[in-house]
Amino acid sequence: MELDEMLALLPDNSTGAIDAADLRTIVTELYGQSQTVGQVFGFTWQASTTNPSNGRATMDPTWGLNGTTLRLNNTTDSGLTLTFDVLDSLLDVRLVLVGANDSVLHATKTGPSVNQGTYRDIPIAVQSATGSPPINNEKVSVVVRGVLP
Repeated sequence: MELDEMLALLPDNSTGAIDAADLRTIVTELYGQSQTVGQVFGFTWQASTTNPSNGRATMDPTWGLNGTTLRLNNTTDSGLTLTFDVLDSLLDVRLVLVGANDSVLHATKTGPSVNQGTYRDIPIAVQSATGSPPINNEKVSVVVRGVLP
């Protein structure tokens, strides 16, 4: 919930007419936001949907609204080794993929990641995809945001 949505729940208070349920909604939302964590990881896009090699990310069946699985190598483009423990423990995980050509894809994680050895399959539901899909070898940022359990 964004600030303007919260403020819309609180009409002009000159009459003291603040609904307790609306105030509870706002407090609950603020608490949830305080428990949110996020991180950005750099990968190189792999146009093929097969097993992503070192530092690579790909999507199956393809980038866009039909994507159901984000595939991330266990190692980022910069050499950071990911364990996926935090990703799998977070609640309400949101993913944003941003390509160098202004492509942006928003998705939610729909289940636990599946260890495939050198990479993970992350089940997703894509909410939106704008811009041209990344091309092979294009730098892609993967933003992960979720609520601590």
